[in-house]
Amino acid sequence: MKIKRILTFILFICSLATGYSSVNDSLKISLVTCSPGFRVYELFGHTGLRVQDPSRHIDVVFHYGVFSFNTPNFIYRFTKGETDYSIGLVDFKDFVYSYAIRGSKITELPLNLTPEESGRIFQALIINNMPDNRIYRYNFLYDNCATRPRNMITENLSGELQYAESRDTLTFREMIHSCTRNYPWLTFGIDLALGSPLDYPITYKEQMFLPDVLMDAFEKARVIGADTIRRLSGDPVLILPADPVRMAVAAEKQPLKITPLMVTSLFLLLIMIISVIEILICCHCRIVDTVLFSVYGLVGCLLFFLMFVSTHPATYPNYSCFWANPFLLILPVIIWVKSMKKIVYYYHFVNFAVLLCLLLWWYWLPQQMNIAFLPLVLVLVVRSVTYIWIERKKVRIVEKGDVER
Repeated sequence: MKIKRILTFILFICSLATGYSSVNDSLKISLVTCSPGFRVYELFGHTGLRVQDPSRHIDVVFHYGVFSFNTPNFIYRFTKGETDYSIGLVDFKDFVYSYAIRGSKITELPLNLTPEESGRIFQALIINNMPDNRIYRYNFLYDNCATRPRNMITENLSGELQYAESRDTLTFREMIHSCTRNYPWLTFGIDLALGSPLDYPITYKEQMFLPDVLMDAFEKARVIGADTIRRLSGDPVLILPADPVRMAVAAEKQPLKITPLMVTSLFLLLIMIISVIEILICCHCRIVDTVLFSVYGLVGCLLFFLMFVSTHPATYPNYSCFWANPFLLILPVIIWVKSMKKIVYYYHFVNFAVLLCLLLWWYWLPQQMNIAFLPLVLVLVVRSVTYIWIERKKVRIVEKGDVER
C-alpha cells in the first residue's frame, strides 16, 4: 500500500507539472542543505531542491543520491565505480522528519528565481524523475547529491551565474578529511584507496561537491542578465536545528578511538621484536614473511584493481603501490624453494632499495600519505633488512669457520 501511495503521488505531481509551461508566480524553489550524520554515507551532508506551490498544495523535495545496499553486487560495483544511484522525490514534511530522527540540522536557501526559471527547473526535475531518466552513474566527486542540484539550477537560469570565488586553496583530500576527521579508520581507507588526483588544488566549482560549500556559494552568487544583476538567493532560513541530545547519543555509539597509527605502530614494534630475535638466533621465520607479504600483496591487488580496472576518477596514480603491490606475492612462493635462496636475497635487496627511496621522498611525493602508512612501510623495510643481515651473518660464520680450519 505504501508503494502504491508513493507511485500515485508521483503520477499526480507529473500530471500537475504539465501545467507549468505557462508562468506561475506561486511556484517557489529553494536549496535545502542537511548537516552530516554519523553513518559513513551521511558524513558529507545532503542536498535537495524544495519545490513549493501553495496554490496547488505542492511541497516536495527532489534529492539525488538514493541507493540501496541490497542492489546485486553492490560492493563490487561500488569498488569498480559502477554504482547507479537515482533521484528521490519525497514530501517535504517526511524529508524533515527523516533528518529530525538523526538530529541533523536543515537549512533552506530560498532561490531568487523568475517565474519562468522556476517553471523550467520544475519541469526539468519532473522529466529527470521519469523512470527512464531517474537512474544515473554516481561519482562521489563530480556527480553527486550536491553537483546535480547545482547543475539543474545553473542550466535553467536566464543569465550567467557568477560565483564569489573562494580564497581558499584546497584539495579534494583536505576537504574529505574535514568531513572524516572523527573517523580515522575511514580516513585511512580513503587515503589508501585514492591516489594523487586528490591532492591537486581544485577550483571553487569543484569544491561544491560538498553540500555546505554549495549552499555558501549559492548564497553569495549573482545572476548576470542582459540588463540586470541580481542575487541568486535570499538569506538562509533554519528549518530544523540540530538536536544535541540525539547527536550525543549517536556519538556515544561510535567505536573506541583506536587509531590506525596506534595499530600500525604496535604492529611495527611486534615485527621489530621478532626480527631482533631472528638476528640473535641467526634463523629466518619464513611463516612470518609468508603471511606478511601475502597480506601486503593482496592489498596491492586491490590497489591495482582500483587503478587499472575501476572507473573511479581519483585512483590513478596511487603512490601507495610502491609499498603494497601484487609483486609482493612472489616472495611467499619462492621463500619455500631452496634453489631460489639467492633470488630471495636479491628480492629483499631490491625491495629495501625501493622502499628506502620512497621514505626519502615521502614528504615530496605529489600525494599526501596517511601518517599511519609509515609504520607499515617500515615493517617491510625491517623484514628485508633482517633477511639480508642474517644471510650475511651466515656467510661470515662460514668464512670464519674456514679460516679456523
